[in-house]
Amino acid sequence: MLRRFDQALPRLSLQNRHRAEAILAIAIPAGLNSLLDILSIAIDLLMVGMISTEATVAVGVGLNYFMLIYVVTTVFFVGTNAMVSRFFGAKDFKAANEAFSSMALAALGVGVPLFGAAFFSYEGFFDLIGTSSEAKRLGLEYLSILIFVAPVFVLKTVMVSALSASGDTKTPFVIKLLSSLLNALLNYLLIFGKAGFPELGVSGAAFSTLVVNILELLILTYLFWRGKKSVAWSGKVSLDYIKRGVKVGLPSGAERCLTIVSILVITKLVASYGTPELAGYQIAVRIEGFAFMPGFGFMVAAMTLVGQNLGAKNPSEAEACVRATLWLGGIFMGILGLWMIFIPEVLTGFFSQDAETITLGALYLWMIGFSQIPLAMVFILDGALRGAGATKVTLWVNALSIWGIRIVPAIFIASRGYPLGWIYALLSLETFWRAWIFWTLFKRGIWKGVNI
Repeated sequence: MLRRFDQALPRLSLQNRHRAEAILAIAIPAGLNSLLDILSIAIDLLMVGMISTEATVAVGVGLNYFMLIYVVTTVFFVGTNAMVSRFFGAKDFKAANEAFSSMALAALGVGVPLFGAAFFSYEGFFDLIGTSSEAKRLGLEYLSILIFVAPVFVLKTVMVSALSASGDTKTPFVIKLLSSLLNALLNYLLIFGKAGFPELGVSGAAFSTLVVNILELLILTYLFWRGKKSVAWSGKVSLDYIKRGVKVGLPSGAERCLTIVSILVITKLVASYGTPELAGYQIAVRIEGFAFMPGFGFMVAAMTLVGQNLGAKNPSEAEACVRATLWLGGIFMGILGLWMIFIPEVLTGFFSQDAETITLGALYLWMIGFSQIPLAMVFILDGALRGAGATKVTLWVNALSIWGIRIVPAIFIASRGYPLGWIYALLSLETFWRAWIFWTLFKRGIWKGVNI
């Protein structure tokens, strides 16, 4: 793929071609890893959608609750990546190993109480969203199993982040590929009761997710323990590294919290329009997640290359890498946006057989399709600032933009009974605004002097 990319851009300088190769070498596996995550969720929704619309809502809302755990995983992902990438840039591999080991131990210490807190709080979530009684019953059945993934997920995140910070996104991708194939098989066997397995419905989808996440953690643990990768377990754990990593990661965690809460608010507003509207929205946002795939990949590339180049005392190269990443990411996500604009009903039709649900989901995709290039800018510039350690900046930009321009007007629209499409149009316009703010701040270079 990289060779074809070189041939397609013959007039690029040698330095720019090498830069593009470095970006794609990180972004493509990271993006494909994200794609596999999205595919696993899509397969869950596709299969439970064959049961009923209520089952689709139950799993969709249950996954929304599970996203709250991402608040914690974001702290560890960003904190680990920022430290390890800088140490790699400075070629201080001993410090990189110690920073990783310290953050992994901290993640383990946080993961267990996080599971306890989540286990005793998920029941009231469905009442908060406002689902039907049947959707709530199925959702509780689903979450009572899925919630056991929480501590596994936190520790696994630190491992993936450390590998990404070293430039190795291929290993997590290969592991995810194998586990995703297993997840699809287990879904089929457990949801529908095939080949002698019990028919578990939505519980089968949850069991599949739990099994594959445990398997991924075991494989990663083996690789780190045996020193098979560029980052390895260290015999030392530093409280200072934990403090530094958490300090950098906390604003990103707070940012993720505000973002997730805003998603839940939008979900509740959509639910107020009716069950078909909510089902269509749940399907559409999962489809939109496929567009997040290249966005996440390029975000990781920007985060890693900025961190490594700042560690090597080369901020000008860090900036050049971000600009190149913006071009590449914009092309990838722009193409996906065109699919959303021109064939939205074809896309939503894969996940539902209900005509009303398909149409309502297509409305969301069509509106959001226009903002995919600005969304690429948000992903990449947010990642660049995080890689530099400027996480407080990203917190303020995302919090003020999402809540001031997206949520408050959306609440007004829903409370007045205006068409649901108005809310979707608002979401698209806000992305344009946030992309412009990030670009303005990046050009000012405030991120170049941040210390971690």
